[in-house]
Amino acid sequence: MDILEGLTPAQTEAVTHTDGPLLVLAGAGSGKTRVITRRVAHLVGQGVPPHAVLAITFTNKAAGEMRERTSALVEGRRTPWVSTFHSFCARMLREYGEVVGVDPHFTIYNTGDQEAAVKGALARLGLDPTHFAPATVGEILSRAKNRLRRATDFAAGNAEGWQHKQFARIYEAYEALLREAHALDFDDLLLEVALGLRDNEEFRALLQDRFHYILIDEYQDTNHAQYVLARDLAGERRNLCATGDPDQSIYGWRGAELGNILDFEKDFPDARVVRLERNWRSTQTILAAASGIIRHNRNRKEKELLTDNPRGEPVTVVETDDEEAEAAAIVRRVAALHAGGLAYGEAAVFVRTVAQTRALEDALRRARPPIPYEVVRGTSFYERKEVRDILAYLEVVHNPHDAVNLRRILNTPPRGIGKKTVETVEAWGKREGVGLLEACRHAADMADLPSRARAAVVRFSDLLDRLSALGDGSIRELLEAVLTETRYADWLGEDQLERRANLDELVTLGARHDALAAEEPEIARGLEGFLETVNLASDQDGFDESPDRLPLMTLHAAKGLEFPAVFIAGCEDGLLPHERSRESQAEVEEERRLFFVGMTRAKKHLTLTHARFRRIRGRPTRCVASPFLAELPPETVRRADETTGTQPAPLDGGRGYTGPGPDRLTPDETDPETGLAVGELVRHPTYGLGRVRHFTVGGGRRLVRIHFNTVGEKLLDPRLARLERVARV
Repeated sequence: MDILEGLTPAQTEAVTHTDGPLLVLAGAGSGKTRVITRRVAHLVGQGVPPHAVLAITFTNKAAGEMRERTSALVEGRRTPWVSTFHSFCARMLREYGEVVGVDPHFTIYNTGDQEAAVKGALARLGLDPTHFAPATVGEILSRAKNRLRRATDFAAGNAEGWQHKQFARIYEAYEALLREAHALDFDDLLLEVALGLRDNEEFRALLQDRFHYILIDEYQDTNHAQYVLARDLAGERRNLCATGDPDQSIYGWRGAELGNILDFEKDFPDARVVRLERNWRSTQTILAAASGIIRHNRNRKEKELLTDNPRGEPVTVVETDDEEAEAAAIVRRVAALHAGGLAYGEAAVFVRTVAQTRALEDALRRARPPIPYEVVRGTSFYERKEVRDILAYLEVVHNPHDAVNLRRILNTPPRGIGKKTVETVEAWGKREGVGLLEACRHAADMADLPSRARAAVVRFSDLLDRLSALGDGSIRELLEAVLTETRYADWLGEDQLERRANLDELVTLGARHDALAAEEPEIARGLEGFLETVNLASDQDGFDESPDRLPLMTLHAAKGLEFPAVFIAGCEDGLLPHERSRESQAEVEEERRLFFVGMTRAKKHLTLTHARFRRIRGRPTRCVASPFLAELPPETVRRADETTGTQPAPLDGGRGYTGPGPDRLTPDETDPETGLAVGELVRHPTYGLGRVRHFTVGGGRRLVRIHFNTVGEKLLDPRLARLERVARV
């Protein structure tokens, strides 16, 4: 086929650009995947060897789709490498790890493994995990690694004080523990490759000689380590194509740096910039509404979303009494769309936090007939206990040094190896200078172990030896052997149908990996490759678009998806923008981008809902509509007031919220001269959006205290502050 067929002039320009840096600013729904895949095909068609082209994206789901479409375009030739950042780094370290001092047979620690390792580091240092929460420590270490700071760099940082010194000690102990286990966590994969490219001439030459053209998708979501990796991988050839949209940067909380895409032209002054502004997805009205929201952000690159799609219906904004009424309103509309011919799987409900799904699930179950739904929680399948237990056996077969996973399976299922037995074996191993598994293999020589415990450890080490003999074969056969040898399913019991079904599904996934690895060279083969696949699963990999079930998901998980009908629930101040994000302008702008991303997933129908009250710990709490709703262009909106004027009762039967809300104000809560009211949304010419907190008297004047998104609270004279009242929605 002609790879330029059907492309717009802007898409054609991006596809046919060959050498030198290229920035593709791809608006929502503008066909960026089509541009990336056809650009890869164009390079191959121009004589570039397929193995010299590397395309990187952020999720396995996106990489799989991109790989499939690229394969069809290159017509029988080898498909260029399409991968996620983490999978690419894992493969490079498998192949060239020894050059940078990494054991190529490393284990990849997921979040749970990392937390266990942090606990091990705290134990070594005698620090109380109640004072140093492992999850918090993990976040601190992750931020340091994203900035390419090893433990020594962290310890030498500018921060001082007792707490920083303790975190530096923990980082050092954690780093040592991972070295002993021959393990890397997610952030280490990026760190080792980025530092290798930056500091190791041999490693840099190997990778730069191998990859001549680099394409990075979702460039706005790259962190510092990924930025360094992309920049240094391109090297002197400078054939780096960055595709992304600053308006869809929503991962600042996990290290993404918006400046990477905003400053691309500073890094590459001769870069060609192509704007993809034609939207193929949404109606004109949805795009106009979303554009009206996002133009309030300052940190962005200006572009205009255009479409030839019909004008479409207005965006519906629904106000309800509480979260139960909100859920019922959404369910009614989903049922109506379904009655009109829309499949349940063609609609979606987005929330800011997972906790919001409870009321929605209840309402979907109560519907008559009940509406089938799926709560999309990404990698939850691989995080389920029974799945992690069986995978832990595979991890130890792959890497006998992996003490974290070894401790998990020593007595799972129970086999008579208790805590004291493990401590005795570990102590023996330390005296002899060997690891935990090697110590288990010498249990027969440990006179201080009771005979029954000694026999149990010997049987366990024999079991692992039998499983290890299968480590180079089929993943399906290895999984079946683990289940048979351990009798894990029998231990669960006959009544644990869902958990037993999960184990069957795990075997199916193993068989699928065997088949894929045999067909596609980009898929890492064998046990190593299978463990990479499951450990590097991303948020959207758990979403199956084929069943006809209504998906409920967070706004973050919705990135990259599209649906004919979208509902965004909980459009309230404190949820969207989230209360943790209201203190800085940058965070408020990211929340606005998140809202924009959710809106632009919709093709034809978009409904935004908010409640007057939301129960917190069972008691109704007054809510105020999100300030983002006030930014919607009026001509794009249809409002539906479904409130009853009554206050919801507390779930515990006690007294609920008794304070007045914005529509029930006492004289002390209004300013007689300006008419401003407590809870009212206002705009200041310097500070931007803010909400009236309370009135007070100072220096003989009546003053108003306002909480602004940009600068926090300010005490102002309402007669002089040039405040603009924002219409209540």
